[in-house]
Amino acid sequence: MSTKLKKIARLPNYSPDYHVSAQVGTYIVLDGRDIGECLLSCADWDAADFRWPNPIPAWRESRAIACNVYVTGRTVQYGGYMDKVRVKVEWVGDGEPNEYVSGWMCFDDRVKREYAGVLSA
Repeated sequence: MSTKLKKIARLPNYSPDYHVSAQVGTYIVLDGRDIGECLLSCADWDAADFRWPNPIPAWRESRAIACNVYVTGRTVQYGGYMDKVRVKVEWVGDGEPNEYVSGWMCFDDRVKREYAGVLSA
């Protein structure tokens, strides 16, 4: 990647000196998708900060995909029921090159409360 990716970004239009970064439980919607996922923790591998839940319910956590999240947006987008900012999700390769996909990171607690139980069921 030619530009330096940041895991934490300062978003001055949201509130003065507000910093945003992904955390366990953060809701992310990838481009081209209508529904996103809440990030899981990744405590077993130093190369990744998070895990993306597997879409197969029985494998949701046991075969979750290792990933990192970088904030690429410079402004907060307001609309609908959530505040969101653009991010780049890095799928961490295990011996192969890392892959990247863009999306929206939502950081309104209402989204986390409303969807976390539904998506982890």
